[in-house]
Amino acid sequence: MRKNSGTTTAMRARTMYWATQLLAWALLVTVIGLFMFKHEGLSTDQQKVLLLFYFTGIGISHWFRHVIIQNRWLERDLGHVLPRLCFVAVLLSLAAFLVMASAHDLFFTEYVPMLVPDPLAILLNTINWTLLLFIWSLGYFAYVYFVRSRREEILNLKLETASRENQLNTLRSQMNPHFMFNALNGIRGLVDEDPDKAKRAITQLSAILRNAMATVRRDVVPLGEEIDIVKAYLELEHMRYEERLRFTIDIPADLEREQVPPMLLQTLVENAVRHGIAPLVGGGDLHVAAERTPSGIRITVRNTGHYTPGKAKGSGIGLQNTKSRLAMLYGGQAHFEIVNVDGSVESRVDLPLRTDASSLATTRLSAITP
Repeated sequence: MRKNSGTTTAMRARTMYWATQLLAWALLVTVIGLFMFKHEGLSTDQQKVLLLFYFTGIGISHWFRHVIIQNRWLERDLGHVLPRLCFVAVLLSLAAFLVMASAHDLFFTEYVPMLVPDPLAILLNTINWTLLLFIWSLGYFAYVYFVRSRREEILNLKLETASRENQLNTLRSQMNPHFMFNALNGIRGLVDEDPDKAKRAITQLSAILRNAMATVRRDVVPLGEEIDIVKAYLELEHMRYEERLRFTIDIPADLEREQVPPMLLQTLVENAVRHGIAPLVGGGDLHVAAERTPSGIRITVRNTGHYTPGKAKGSGIGLQNTKSRLAMLYGGQAHFEIVNVDGSVESRVDLPLRTDASSLATTRLSAITP
């Protein structure tokens, strides 16, 4: 597969090179022909000379390219290459003059021969060819450097995308054990207090893990699936905290199909329960809501309590992972904040609609792929 891909790329590069060669020299010959036609007319013999000039230019410049590649000048710095380009351009200009002069004297015997000992004519022709070939070489170098820079940019972007995917997988692997640790600690507290509740809690945890495993390989999932996991989690926690945990969920039906990162909402709810409501003697209220905004959707988790950054021990892992995941999946298009509002803590996440990591990467790639 890689071999076929490399062959296709090489064929495409050769096709592009020859198409550019033929068109560039044809354009130059056309301009010269139009200039001659405007000032003194263009005879049939002059057209033949221009045709000879066209094929000579193609052949000599292709030879120039061969010299550049053979000497690996494309890999050297400009200070090393520039004087050598000038020297080779002069030599090839002499060769171009000899080729054209020989062909001219062979096919146009009725005209003044070009192969005559006229130093001034030879010098002028050589200078003309030298300028043409030097400009051609600069254009060739610029084209190669441009193509290489684009390929490197595409390669770097692919590597960056792969790196981000690896980081996301790492964050997922960190979040699942973090959730499991907290859930099992809660069930352990029920084992002695109420074995029947502990059994139901284990069943509830199984349902949560089954749903979580179904989403582990996806960058985004429908909000409705996230709500199912959150409901199961809250039912599990309600077995432990009973009347100390009071919760409501307000998600409009038309938003349940909107795409969100998996375990995002569950992480916010878990953080609200563990570090907001659990420490309170009288417990508290938890409210989960979502609403449409001009740029996407806003998910809000509000709980009783007061938020002080860094005060709750162990609360940073899930929240930091949430920030990192949003940054990698959405770049600067998503926003996450935790604020205190009227005696409650609100975790707010603003997401653009129907955007995932793969589509963002594809958009960036398509912007630079020729």
